[in-house]
Amino acid sequence: MTDTQKEVLQFIVQTFANNNLEFQVSGGLATIAHGATRPLYDIDLEIYKKDVEKVRRLFKEHITEDWNNEPSGPDDQFDIWMMKLEVKGVHVDINQVEDLYLISKSGERILQSSIMDTEQKVLEGIPLPVIKKEALIASKKILARDIDLIDIEQLS
Repeated sequence: MTDTQKEVLQFIVQTFANNNLEFQVSGGLATIAHGATRPLYDIDLEIYKKDVEKVRRLFKEHITEDWNNEPSGPDDQFDIWMMKLEVKGVHVDINQVEDLYLISKSGERILQSSIMDTEQKVLEGIPLPVIKKEALIASKKILARDIDLIDIEQLS
């Protein structure tokens, strides 16, 4: 992680803690927290639907794309409700843990768990609730993008 990514992560984690908001780390950051060695492209977090309005208020000056479930491109393999932030140039994706679907390479739409199932990790001195390694690998197997296959190899 870069110094700026670490600073932004600390800011977000502290904001969530100060406001008693539950979240879990997923995506590339979770992969790194579980031991993979690769660059961090963005910070991916999952929250409960009941907390969306509070999160929106807390980060309103950083929102680049408000809460929606629109696909972000023709290769999008996610059917999720999310908002995008940019904090000090760092991209942050916050999505809803309920109704989170992954689209496999074959086009199958697969519902993921609607609860947070985390384990505590410490990354760069920051304590984080991270999606369990088994669940992370399972989702990466469904997506099977090039980066996911590399991550699976490093995590196995």
